[in-house]
Formats: sequence, C-alpha cells, structure tokens
Amino acid sequence: MANRDGVRIDLDGILRELEANGFDGVRVEFAPDAGAGAVAIVDVVRQGVRAANEAANEAAPDSVWGSLLTASLAGVSVSIGSLESQEALETWLEVFGDQVRVGGLSGELRATDYLRLPDWASPDPMVTAYIALAAPGSAGMSGWPERAVRWAAEAGGDAYVASGGMSQLDATGEVAKHLAAALHVASSGAVLYADAQASRAALVEIGSDGQAMYQTHDASASLAAAADRARAAILAEAAYAHYAFVAPTPQRAYLWDARGRALPPLRAGISGASVRINADLWSRFVPDVHCMQLLTDEHLARVADLGRWTVTHATPGRTLVEAPDLAEWLRPGGPAPSIVDQARADFGRALVPAEDVR
Repeated sequence: MANRDGVRIDLDGILRELEANGFDGVRVEFAPDAGAGAVAIVDVVRQGVRAANEAANEAAPDSVWGSLLTASLAGVSVSIGSLESQEALETWLEVFGDQVRVGGLSGELRATDYLRLPDWASPDPMVTAYIALAAPGSAGMSGWPERAVRWAAEAGGDAYVASGGMSQLDATGEVAKHLAAALHVASSGAVLYADAQASRAALVEIGSDGQAMYQTHDASASLAAAADRARAAILAEAAYAHYAFVAPTPQRAYLWDARGRALPPLRAGISGASVRINADLWSRFVPDVHCMQLLTDEHLARVADLGRWTVTHATPGRTLVEAPDLAEWLRPGGPAPSIVDQARADFGRALVPAEDVR
C-alpha cells in the first residue's frame, strides 16, 4: 500500500507486527522524509489521528481507535487498538496518510520498532528521590531533559527513552533531545541507563504533573553511595523544585503512589495515593518525615526543631535537610519507630494535617 503523493504506507510490516502482538493492536509511526523531529510534526500528526479515528469509525462504528501519541526516535508514534478488521485498519491508515499529506508532510507510515525495558529493578528497596517540579512543557522545565540524562548516564550502559507505554533503545547520542520530544508530545517520559554486566542502572521518570522519580540500582554500591546519588539528583533540581524527599522504594516507582510501599511506612491518614494527588500542598507542607528533604522557606517556617538535623542551604529559597544518620533510615526494614516519632515531633506543623488531604 502506498500513497503516490509522498506518504508511503508499509502495510505488510504493520500487519506482521499486528500478528506478532496477537492481533491485540499495533503501534505505527510516521517518519517524515525531511528528518524533522517530533516537535515539528506533532500538530499535523494529531490532526491525522483525529481525522482517521472519525472516518474509520463513521464507516464502521467502534472498529478501530488511535491513541497514546508519543515521540519515537524517527518521528511520532501512535497506538492503534480496538481493531475489528483489517479493512478498518486500512481505512484508518489511508485517511491518516491523506491528512498528513495535506498538512505538507511526506514520509513513511510503518510499524514502530520498540521493546520492553530490560529487567533492571532490584527486588530490594532502592534509594529513590521524589522531586516535585513544574509540569513538562512549562517554562520552568527548560533544560530538565539534559539534567535528567546527565544524572542517569552516570550508571553507564545502554540508554532507553520511554513514554506513552513505549520504550526504545537510543544509540543515537541524542538521548536528551528524544526525551524532550517525548515530554512535548506525551507530557510524560522516562530515561533509563542500564549496564547488565555491571548490574547497574539509573531511571528518571516524570509524569504530566511534574512529579519526578530518580532511582538507582547498583549491586556493588554502598548505602552512602546510593544516598549521594539521590542527593545529587535533588541538588541538580533545587532551583526548580518546590519539594523533594528520599525514601527506599521496592521495585520501579511509576508514580508518587509508590511512596505508599516505601520506608518508613506513612503515618496514619496519609496514603501513597494522597502523596500523589495532593501536589498543591507540598510547597508548604510535607506528607511525612524522610531521611532527606528539600524544603521551601514556607516549610521551614512551620518546622518545630531542626537541631538534630543536618541543614544545608541549596539555592535561594530552598534548603536541604538530612537526618544525621542516613544509614539508620536507609537500612533494611527502615528506621526504628522511636527515630520516626522524634522526627515527626521535630517537623511539627510542617506535617500536613491528615484532614487536609484528599
């Protein structure tokens, strides 16, 4: 199947991928001839998806649906699902191709080459930095993809960029550019560096709300080294973040809900879900105590006593507060209850009232 006006459709390749997926759906990408990146073509691609969805479902209701747009290494990828027939798929592809051609683009519409991320996560809790940033795409996020990639790349190994439920191995040397494109198109994304031989990996993931997670796994690293990596992540974002904390978290943290299974256990009335959905509170309150937190001046005004804590000025209006014995907080099983109780007393009114969370 080909469009003589410049949009070539690799139907055979798409059908092979669909069959390999058990006919549950297929990801296709539009790769422009001009080499334009995803940011330059995404508006035209979105229009193509809308037009294809409308036309295909007008011809045969509930027969096909395109969604979950994200940047691919070559262009923009879309997931096609709810497929009722090959005819519906072909209609969708033809209308999409016509629409992007009308939008002034030429290129190839083909199956997206993607993969599952390698099994990098440790079964043991990983020292994880949770950092509250501006939403992807906002002015305050300028330079974030470069900083995130620089931090993750210290793990070495292969680089992967993920968003919209799709991951790709990125050997182009332009990982930050592709992460930025994913954020622009999908409003969320992740970068992973994994060295299987060294049993070492680092993942940075950010959601559409700006809640980011930085995780490392290194079989040979000490707890002190893991804490150093978390601290480095926080300090790199101190000028842009309005809150951050560190908590040992088992398995990959997809969202801030993961704090609900981290250590130490959250206090009564606070759940992992509430840590995620009450983002508007965290520039002035903290959900609970942690071994390492980046605080605003408004946080500090509510704290009762930091005499037992290590306090470091990070950047104007931001202060890093750390427990004096990080090893106690990061050890298997978490800190002793008496240490957590004392920490909560120290933070006093900075702890969000349980009745204020949703």
